[in-house]
Amino acid sequence: MIAITVVMLLRAGLSRQDRSPVPWGANISPFKGSMVSICANCGRKRASVADAKKRCSCIPKGFWDISEAQEAAGRLDAGSLVRLLRSRTDLSQEALGRLTGLSQSMVSQLESRKRELKDVVKLRRFLDGLGAPRVRATRTQQESVESTRLLAHAAQVTMGAADIHPHRWRGPNLPESPLPVQRVTGTDVDHVETVTKALRAADYQLGGGACLDAIMAHLAYAHRLLRAVKPANRLGLQLYRAVADLHNLAGWASFDVGRYKVAAEHLSLALEQAQYIEEPSLVANVLYRMGRLHLHRGHTVQALRFLQLGQIAAQDSGCERTVALMCANAAWAYAVLDDEKRSMDSLARAHDAFARAETDTTPWVRFFHEADLDAMSGVVNAALPTPSARTYTATTEHLYRAVNARSPDMGRSQAFELTTLATAHIRNGDPDQGVRVGRQAVDLARQVRSMRVIDRLAPLQQAALAYRSRGETAELAAEIATLRTS
Repeated sequence: MIAITVVMLLRAGLSRQDRSPVPWGANISPFKGSMVSICANCGRKRASVADAKKRCSCIPKGFWDISEAQEAAGRLDAGSLVRLLRSRTDLSQEALGRLTGLSQSMVSQLESRKRELKDVVKLRRFLDGLGAPRVRATRTQQESVESTRLLAHAAQVTMGAADIHPHRWRGPNLPESPLPVQRVTGTDVDHVETVTKALRAADYQLGGGACLDAIMAHLAYAHRLLRAVKPANRLGLQLYRAVADLHNLAGWASFDVGRYKVAAEHLSLALEQAQYIEEPSLVANVLYRMGRLHLHRGHTVQALRFLQLGQIAAQDSGCERTVALMCANAAWAYAVLDDEKRSMDSLARAHDAFARAETDTTPWVRFFHEADLDAMSGVVNAALPTPSARTYTATTEHLYRAVNARSPDMGRSQAFELTTLATAHIRNGDPDQGVRVGRQAVDLARQVRSMRVIDRLAPLQQAALAYRSRGETAELAAEIATLRTS
């Protein structure tokens, strides 16, 4: 299944599956009148040779003035537009296919409501082919376009189908520095790795907002080293690895403060660098973070695709801890998609891989301990849309175990776990325990500088509002509302 997904992703990035629409030009004509030449779209003859150079009027001039057509174009409803055109004109399915670049069978399925055209890029091509007036894309639609492009690029890089040029690597929003670097030594590279380790610890404890500026300054320094090193030798490869890990951290911290576009740029660079130095464990780790970025924003299907790509890289790495990380997060995505069987299967694979994992591992996956696997197991069970006694028991058992195993320097992780735990208690009819645990989550959310922590309080607020008649529960909902809007 993962292999099929990868082929589809590569095709999305490397080629166009649909035929290009026939451009407006010399073969496009009015659709009624005495005839001289032939329209390439509808197949009818032209009124005159002069008309052959005009825009095709196979679609009547006033069609886009019809309210139904405007509304369908506004909501990017290709099926409704096909049905309107078929009822109001003599255009065949083949003609509509030529106009829009779709196959006749696809047009037929749109007309019969058997399929929908959801890809925003193809929808824009469809509307342009019909000569529809430009409609401003919604934020969700724009996010979908950006996500599709990032996913296609990630698939090409992961499978070795992308041309990677190190001289093009430029980190987004890096501070300028007038200090050039003449020579790079092993001490310089060790310094990059040591500071990255300290910054990663600060991110875990205090959130991305507490360390992002320092990460960016350190990244600017690392890029100066990168320009001075020779990539072919051992020292150069070690520095490339350190900079890739640092971009990975910068992407994660940017995501944590809500800078999603910048996060995607850092992660994309980290992915290219990790693939360039042939470090599959780091490739998988970057893809895990790309998946989590999309999962947080509600793009669950795309998130699953990133995680499936990451599973391939994880298997190639031979690192069982990385395999466990990828499987646990894929289980979360399956749970959100209400696929309980695949979710539980993936979670079981995560536990099996973790049991085989070695203690010593690479720095970017070293954080994934038994407490993290417990936390993910609780989150996965809580995410299933259909609650049950089994899922509630699994959620609470795993999450309490994770919380009790946490050290004080993992404040952000504790906040996530307590939030999910409190939400589960309230939804299962135990608002008193939910409020007690929820207050701990809110206290931690105030201490860490993380938009992700604030965002994840939304389900707890919604659950608490269901018991708004109870004073303490209503107060908890009000505290969360204040925190989310401040």
